[in-house]
Amino acid sequence: MSNKNKKAKKQLWHGRFRDRMDEAVSAYTASINIDQRLGPYDIKGTRAHVRMLASQDILSEEDKKKILEGLELIDSLLQSGKLPLDDQLEDIHMNLESYLTSLVGDAGARVHTGRSRNDQVSTDTKLFCLDAAQNWSQLIKNLQKSLVDRAEELQEEIFPAWTHLQAAQPISWGHYLLALCSMFGRDHSRLAHYGILHSVSPLGAGALAGSTLPLDPENTAKELGFDSKFLNSYDVAGDRDFVLELLQIGSQLMIHVSRLAEDLIYLASSAVGWIELPDALCTGSSMMPQKKNPDVLELSRGKTASVLGHTHSVGILLKGLPTSYHRDLQEDKVHLFSVTDIVESTLSVLPTVIERFSIKPSRYQDLFDQAFLQATDLADYLVCRGVPFRKAHESVGALVTLCLDRGITFRDLTIEDLQEWHPVCDKEVLEVLNPQSVLQRRKHSGSAGLDSTKQQIKYWKKDLD
Repeated sequence: MSNKNKKAKKQLWHGRFRDRMDEAVSAYTASINIDQRLGPYDIKGTRAHVRMLASQDILSEEDKKKILEGLELIDSLLQSGKLPLDDQLEDIHMNLESYLTSLVGDAGARVHTGRSRNDQVSTDTKLFCLDAAQNWSQLIKNLQKSLVDRAEELQEEIFPAWTHLQAAQPISWGHYLLALCSMFGRDHSRLAHYGILHSVSPLGAGALAGSTLPLDPENTAKELGFDSKFLNSYDVAGDRDFVLELLQIGSQLMIHVSRLAEDLIYLASSAVGWIELPDALCTGSSMMPQKKNPDVLELSRGKTASVLGHTHSVGILLKGLPTSYHRDLQEDKVHLFSVTDIVESTLSVLPTVIERFSIKPSRYQDLFDQAFLQATDLADYLVCRGVPFRKAHESVGALVTLCLDRGITFRDLTIEDLQEWHPVCDKEVLEVLNPQSVLQRRKHSGSAGLDSTKQQIKYWKKDLD
């Protein structure tokens, strides 16, 4: 709603001021275009506050009934997008109170009794954050389920895993996908701890010192689903740790997303081509007819930068503030809402990527031999026959050099060649040099062995249930 050619309305706090707020200042300080997303949480908090006031005989039952009926109507208008909002009333909180008062009269003017916008906004924002954390948790679980399902499907399909982007050792695609599952599992654990740490209600703290009225903060905390009420009113009035920490978790989560995206972008690239992404998840070029671009993954990687930027902004915002509440904190919503939107939309699309990419073994099959991926296993073979590891490492390195000089691979060596190279070799060494043996020869838990992979799949299925 424009302020032009419109008589300025009185603010709900106008009593101390002789002059009306300048229209430019009103426009500059307004946040209704951003914080209207908190409307449902504001109504929820107000309902709890009003019931508490009535239970403490601060508000009459008649006024309580009128207010709750008015809030019911406002809630339906808000959900349908039909609630009129006035930018002269600064924010969603004052808009809702003003509209409520227009509906129910003096009863609406009593709704803010014992409450400040400081504890009101903090309560609404915290409820939003806790909901976002729960939503992220479920979206992570959905992604993990897709990773576990593909891991089970590909638990015996091996490929050349890398370090330094150089082919290193063979592992199964299943083991790789379960590594990603573990990575996102840490994010899920962070969110679980977040929900415990920040389930503290600010309502009742007032501006910073609480109230002289006989409020019952435990009552409102319980009704709103918090684990407890605030311990110190001054602390909770200016606390935005819960915003920053949610964004920090979002940053860590999106860094994981970005690393996953980079993996798949690289693996699907023309130069590598170990996997193929489905057409339905890619885009083409406006100029080059043959192109197939991994835009979903590239955007996931790019949006991570935005999340990191928003998180850094909130950190800087808080770093420069004294304790207690300051209007600067209004700016946290811009960053909070942007991050929650990015994280939720990204996590919603990733399971489809995991479920539908296909592997292309013909593009990497030769690497198992050409890159001497069984070198470490061969050194371990010598260790099991009494050779000190450093000497085994040196011997296998020398054998790799010999093969490179001759233009051959381990698989070209006969048992006689291997016994000439090292006298401890027997026929079992030929099995060691088979890349597929990685699935049988690694026995301990957590390894790339098939038994370990099956154990991990079983663990995650139980955990995600």
